[in-house]
Amino acid sequence: MPRDFTENKKEGFLFRLLKKIYSLFNKKHQTLKNFCEERNIEYTYICKGRDKEIDQWVKNINPDLIVVFSMSQLLRESIFRQPKHGTINMHPSYLPEYRGANPDFWQYYNMEMNPGVTIHYVDKGEDTGDIIYQERVHIPLGTKSPERLDKLITETGVPLMLKAIQAIKEGNAPRQPQTPLSPNDRARNLKPEEHAKIINWQEWPIERIWHILRGTELWLNAFEQPKGLYKGQRWLVGDFEKQSNNHKAGSLVKYQGKYALAVPEGYIYLSKSFSVKKAILAMLKG
Repeated sequence: MPRDFTENKKEGFLFRLLKKIYSLFNKKHQTLKNFCEERNIEYTYICKGRDKEIDQWVKNINPDLIVVFSMSQLLRESIFRQPKHGTINMHPSYLPEYRGANPDFWQYYNMEMNPGVTIHYVDKGEDTGDIIYQERVHIPLGTKSPERLDKLITETGVPLMLKAIQAIKEGNAPRQPQTPLSPNDRARNLKPEEHAKIINWQEWPIERIWHILRGTELWLNAFEQPKGLYKGQRWLVGDFEKQSNNHKAGSLVKYQGKYALAVPEGYIYLSKSFSVKKAILAMLKG
C-alpha cells in the first residue's frame, strides 16, 4: 500500500460517487485485489499497524520463496527470512548503482543512458543483498517513463526474474556479494518543495532538461501545470527545438502557435490531454 495509507480511512459519499463515475469511463481499470480474487490467488496488503497479521499470513502460506517488486516499504526481517529459499527482489538499476526507492528519477536526472535491472536477495539493508543476475539496458535520450520501464522490466527484468527462480529451484543460483558503498547518492524520493528547484533552467543544456521532463511528465512539478478546465491534468512533453530567444528560462510561452517551455537554447513543446481520473482527483482535492 502507499506509505500514507491507513486501514481505517473511510471514504466519503462524494469520493465513492466519483470513483463509481470513473469506473464507468474506464472499463479496463482493475485493482490488484480484484485480479487476485478472480483467479483465487491469496491476497493481502501491508500497511502501518498490520505487522502481526502479515507475519501470520506468510506463515500460513509457508512459501518456498518470496518475490518482491516495486514495494514502497522495506520488508521486515521476520517476513523475508521465513521462506526456505529466502526472498528476492527486482530492482530497476545496475546495483550497487542507484540504491533506494526512486532510481528512475535519479537516472533521468543524471542522464543515465545505460541503466539496468538487478535480481538480488533481500537482506536488512536497502537494495544491498547478494546479486543473482543483472543486465544493463540502453535507454535512448528522451524515452518516456512507461516505455523506459517496459524495456527495463517487461523485456529484461521479468526474464531475469524467471531465470533466477529457475536457478534457485535447481539449487545453482549465483550469489555475488555487493560492495558496501554505492557510486551514487541514495536514490531517494523528492520532497514536495524540491520539485520547483530541481532543474537548473539557466545553465543546463536543452537536451538534459528535455530528457528529465519527458521522463517525469506524469508526476514532477518542475513548472506550472494546466489550470481552469484542465486543473489536475498534466502537460505532455513533446519534442524540442533549438532557437535563440529572450524569454525567461523555464517560462511557459506560446511559440509558433504551440505551448512551449522556454530555455536559453530553445523551446520544449507541450500539449494537453484530458483524463477523467485526474479530473476526479482534482475535484476531491478541492
